[in-house]
Amino acid sequence: MIITCPSCSTRYKLDPTQFGPEGRRVRCTSCAHVWTQKPADDLPKPVEPAEPEPTPPLDFAAATETPPSGPSPAVAARLEARRQAVAREEGRRGRAGWLALIVVVVAVLVALALARETVVRAWPPSEKLYALVGLTPPKLGEGLKIKVIEHKRDIDGKTAVLIVKGEVTNTSEVVRDVPRLKASLRNAAGNELVNWTFATAHARLLPSETAPFVTRIENPSTEAAALNIDFVAGAH
Repeated sequence: MIITCPSCSTRYKLDPTQFGPEGRRVRCTSCAHVWTQKPADDLPKPVEPAEPEPTPPLDFAAATETPPSGPSPAVAARLEARRQAVAREEGRRGRAGWLALIVVVVAVLVALALARETVVRAWPPSEKLYALVGLTPPKLGEGLKIKVIEHKRDIDGKTAVLIVKGEVTNTSEVVRDVPRLKASLRNAAGNELVNWTFATAHARLLPSETAPFVTRIENPSTEAAALNIDFVAGAH
């Protein structure tokens, strides 16, 4: 950098960095004139660093505040949705359980109603229980018809026998248990001379199904004038 003394025009060659950004006072060695020399216009100016943005003051109350306890709103929403799903599932299971129980109870009651004749015959006191719920047990042999097909006297070796053949038919529209049968011989006056019990070939009949039977008695009374066959309570 070359500078010129404004008083005597003496010229000097100097390092431009010696003047700084604001310039500096210099003195001419020839005439002792003093002036303020500015730096050259094309001298690169130092870039001053930007002032840092002020740091916000630390909020000690906020910094030391205890964070709120419990899950975040998103987590809480998921937990609530899960709880509601579990509650709905438990509700469905509860309704299904009650429905299954009702079905079982109804099935048992229907079975008892259909088999009340068998139940009463096996346990006579149950007749009162049926009456309490309005299910009067059917009459013995209800829905069943006895038919004597043949009866004849014969000789088995040296023994006289009376052979009776017949059948029992289910005339109802439901399954029926077949009770034991009781045969009796009566004289002309209607007095019973002898009786015996026997069973049919089948203990239970479907609607319209028939069960045959054959029974016999040895040495029947010669006074017998009538044969009667009816149902009798007791195990088959």
